[in-house]
Amino acid sequence: KVLNLYNNQPEFKITLKDYMRRNISEKRINKKKNYLKKFEDILSIIDKTYNIPPQIIVSIWALESSYGYYTGSFNIIDSLTTLSYQSKRKTFFKKELFSALKILDKKLIEKNSLKGSWAGAMGQNQFMPSSYLRYAVDYNNDNKIDIWSTEADVFASIANYLNKHGWNKNEPWSMELANNKKHDVNINKKYNLAQLNNLNIFNIENKMFLENSVGKIKVIKNNQEEKIFFVFENFNIIKKYNNSDFYALTVGKLANKLSSN
Repeated sequence: KVLNLYNNQPEFKITLKDYMRRNISEKRINKKKNYLKKFEDILSIIDKTYNIPPQIIVSIWALESSYGYYTGSFNIIDSLTTLSYQSKRKTFFKKELFSALKILDKKLIEKNSLKGSWAGAMGQNQFMPSSYLRYAVDYNNDNKIDIWSTEADVFASIANYLNKHGWNKNEPWSMELANNKKHDVNINKKYNLAQLNNLNIFNIENKMFLENSVGKIKVIKNNQEEKIFFVFENFNIIKKYNNSDFYALTVGKLANKLSSN
């Protein structure tokens, strides 16, 4: 089954609009509001510890597993052994297999809990085993690093990952220009946030961010659409989690939905 999924991955391309429509809905936004309120205390403490905004943590949680709803049911050792033996990325999957074996050897989690996607991503935050060893956190101090069923560990692990990759506190991540403001900026020029706020080109408030933060233009264009974003250094940090412009822009937009309410 793993090889069938590996060999039959869809190759079609979707637009950013389709990707965002898939991942940002009113239902998901409302759920996010509820979860931010439900976990407000622990997210606030994690924010103070790692300097990662709660809305970013919960946005990544939403995209990775739909708030923990789907984490995958494949045996990680079986999947990674199969892919180490027969895939185009044998070296990568072998490294992840040995990382998974280290998790069991160190008794960080029970063997029966070591489940995830067919490609080896684990838990509510979908860490590969090597990322689990480097960045996962036993935040509730129960001697288990449980990113499968303990939200405190899930949130702290996401925060620790972003923090270790260089997240800049009080810096923005990404913001989309309002449609009627696209001609108010020079796409070849860099702007700081104070200049952008003076141009009044965003649909959200930016008072929480440093006004000297420098942003770059990112244009996403295809035959059907053109979207213009200002992206800041934290956008690149989100891409460390998943190296996709669509992913990082969607995480940012979902986070902005909460920042602006």
